[in-house]
Amino acid sequence: MKLLQPADLKIDGSNAMPLYMQLANEIQRVIDEGQLRPGDALPSERTLMEMLGISRGTARKAIEQLIEDRILIRNPGSGTYVAPHVRQSLVQLESFSEIAFASGGEAQSELVGYFRRVATEKEQQLLQLEEGKKDIVELTRLRKISGTVVSVQRAVLPSPLLNKINELNESLYRYLEEKGVPVLSATQKFSAVAADKQLAYYLNISERDPILLVTRTGYSHNNIPVEYTQTWCLNEYYDFKIELKMPDK
Repeated sequence: MKLLQPADLKIDGSNAMPLYMQLANEIQRVIDEGQLRPGDALPSERTLMEMLGISRGTARKAIEQLIEDRILIRNPGSGTYVAPHVRQSLVQLESFSEIAFASGGEAQSELVGYFRRVATEKEQQLLQLEEGKKDIVELTRLRKISGTVVSVQRAVLPSPLLNKINELNESLYRYLEEKGVPVLSATQKFSAVAADKQLAYYLNISERDPILLVTRTGYSHNNIPVEYTQTWCLNEYYDFKIELKMPDK
């Protein structure tokens, strides 16, 4: 991380725009330009005040505006940090680790659930499990970018693909590739849902708060399904992008 210098933030006292708005815009700009990345600490209000010759109230108001806009997050007793922001294309298949890196952050996972069980009827159909081979592995992980939880992901795999949980590295897709069954294509569905009690706990939100559910089935060689995942995303941290074109006439 490059430490911000006074010259990095351009505040003009003769400008009709309020100083706090100028400062908020400048902080947004240095984030967009990559000088500050997800997880990086913002200078304190006092430091900004001394750097730019502004009042502490101006610095505080700019920071509070960016926190309200989910550009920054505040950790009491620690400081103010650049919030993670997941920018995902809908036309390119990417792992969470790749998405986090492209968004300027570091992917991290926390395992909160690991089960071996018999697949439900729906899972049997989606994973095309044969009769007598219906055992699956279910993994539930908190997905983080630079330390901030942005989603909860539950992945279901055919049992033979994961013998021991300690075999799994940070990236499920990288692990599957190393096992010789890379995810080569996938289908996805997006749904607006309300957080249940467990999701609310993991995501630090209120029960019944709206969140985005992304459901994916991933396929390997010969169109064989190897994963069925459900990812519950905090809306404020995710942007999905798709390019649309008019049909040829």
